[in-house]
Amino acid sequence: MFKLCVVLLFFFATLFAQDKAGVLLKAVQDKFETIEDLSANIRQSTGGKESLSGKIFYKEENKFYLELKNLNIVSNGSTVWNFNKKENKVIINEFDDSDPSALSLSEIINEYPEESNLTYQSANGKDILVVIPKPGSDLNFERAKLWISKDNLIEKISIERTSSGDVVIELSNYKLNQNLSDTKFTFTPPEGSTVIDLR
Repeated sequence: MFKLCVVLLFFFATLFAQDKAGVLLKAVQDKFETIEDLSANIRQSTGGKESLSGKIFYKEENKFYLELKNLNIVSNGSTVWNFNKKENKVIINEFDDSDPSALSLSEIINEYPEESNLTYQSANGKDILVVIPKPGSDLNFERAKLWISKDNLIEKISIERTSSGDVVIELSNYKLNQNLSDTKFTFTPPEGSTVIDLR
């Protein structure tokens, strides 16, 4: 009888976590629908060591501008410019949402969950959405966790990858709907820079 009670409690706790995850995901998706553009401070660490920090600007359909100390990555949604300031070199590629530098918030919020099982966790008063790719999924990670703020914005993303180490991305100081111009999401290589066009 005791074993049965434990099994039932686990079953209902699992159902509750899945239901809560669905509610949380819907709140995040609804919030994202109201955002035409945003900017935020960004910090990324890989394997526990900080690998980059700076600022990100994002606009609907995968337009982004990642401004870092020695690197700018800019995309208009179809082309990506990767400018290494130290080397004065620009590499141009077609946008590829599987590229780790292509931080697609839309994909994380709307597409990852469709290919995954979701569950809910809470830690230190924060809501956490846990994303585990379903068998056969094309997603290239084992598990992702999204820390969600009280106003339904993503504060932190933790991506667990056995092959290349865990990646943690933290976002802070959000500014929403600033009417960012599309010109911010194109890039003209500086005069004298080396340009490698791989399109």
